[in-house]
Amino acid sequence: MVTFDLLLKNQFSAPKKLKVKNEILARVQGRKPEPLKAEMNFYKTELLPYFIKLSQHNPVFSVTEQLRLLVGVWTPIWSTISFHESLPKRIQDQSFQVFQPDGYCANIARYLLGKNLSLSDNYQSNLPAYDFMMIQKYGVKNGKWHLQNIDRFQAFKNREIPLNLESVYNWFANVVNTKVKPNASKEVLPEALNLENLEINHGNEFPKTYLTTSQVFENLYIDNDWRLVKTQTDASHLPSYTIAVKIQ
Repeated sequence: MVTFDLLLKNQFSAPKKLKVKNEILARVQGRKPEPLKAEMNFYKTELLPYFIKLSQHNPVFSVTEQLRLLVGVWTPIWSTISFHESLPKRIQDQSFQVFQPDGYCANIARYLLGKNLSLSDNYQSNLPAYDFMMIQKYGVKNGKWHLQNIDRFQAFKNREIPLNLESVYNWFANVVNTKVKPNASKEVLPEALNLENLEINHGNEFPKTYLTTSQVFENLYIDNDWRLVKTQTDASHLPSYTIAVKIQ
């Protein structure tokens, strides 16, 4: 368990901030996802002191001022959002959250099919990868960041060709410009996803989560490279926590 001595020190220089971040990385990098209850216990016993310490020294509190730091591409290195692990095996370094200055953002990740099948490596290598994208509108509502789910898209791709920044940008821009914006002007409702033949790890939770219409998030800490995020669909739901690092 983490010592709470961190919370007793008021001064927080750049080297101390870097030390805290490195200690967080040491605890979450390479960690295999566990059931939500275990991850929440890990947060409470291992990560909470760091979240408190960094949030006490959040350099940008104003949500409107946070915009300049929020725009860009982030990747979640740890999260208690069960949706992230509802689909087949998610590839950590092919998971992205893109914020555009026009108010559109997207959560995009690649998942590998066949992880629960007793198949040879050669056979599994021929299975496609599953790419999932959730597009949202974000903005400030009542002094808080607010996310509204707009639409979701899926694609089956060659798993030998990685999902990289270029392909993410191209997919996101193409969908927003050719489908999302035109449909918004026509008030066209999103189509239901075809989830047949997918290995859903939490069958009851996945549809509930991706069909959620809106949520509020808070950057407990944000700088040029890091975000500690608290997300909540409404007051009746327990909050989720995410550590995200900026990659562009």
